[in-house]
Amino acid sequence: MAADGQAELFFATPILVDRLADAAAINAALAPLVMARRGADPGLTRSNVGSWHSGTDLLQWAAEAVRPAVARAVALADANTRDLEARPGERRGWLLEAWANVTEAGGSNAAHHHGGCYWSAVYYVQIDPEAAGGELFFEDPRGPRLDMHAPSLRFRDAGGEQLVSMRPEAGTLVLFPSWLVHRVAPWQGREPRISIAINLTAPPLRR
Repeated sequence: MAADGQAELFFATPILVDRLADAAAINAALAPLVMARRGADPGLTRSNVGSWHSGTDLLQWAAEAVRPAVARAVALADANTRDLEARPGERRGWLLEAWANVTEAGGSNAAHHHGGCYWSAVYYVQIDPEAAGGELFFEDPRGPRLDMHAPSLRFRDAGGEQLVSMRPEAGTLVLFPSWLVHRVAPWQGREPRISIAINLTAPPLRR
């Protein structure tokens, strides 16, 4: 316990940022597959605004190319999850789904979360480092409750931010809780911005 009058910080929200060592080779294999798929598939409308969202079957049509990114997301999720029901040495594993996003200039993603999953990840395949826009934003999940009572107040030394933004690069992997609301700022690059999204869902534990 903390000393009298000293704040302790609880209820942290984990966001993990990693960079794949073999990103150049992974991206060189993934980018043409994604662009070819976009040409053959009208895609879905989810949070994407003016951008292309593939079906959630990417693990079928790009299985080999995306395997290293998915494996790293699973490894990070395993390392940062405690399973209170698992027996010693037992691993529950994850149910996986993934899709591709291709964003042209002006495209974005509206604020959303991924319901029914535990972890979500995004892996960045192609981003022009000189272009503006495309930042990934995370919203403080406590924000609405605090704002309704006193919008001008912040907890001292407990993180005063209501939005956290990240400027990802090609080869970056970001893993976060699926319930965390996030969005993507409008992309302003001349070349398409390509990313892969992954959901990790906890299956029932076998007894």
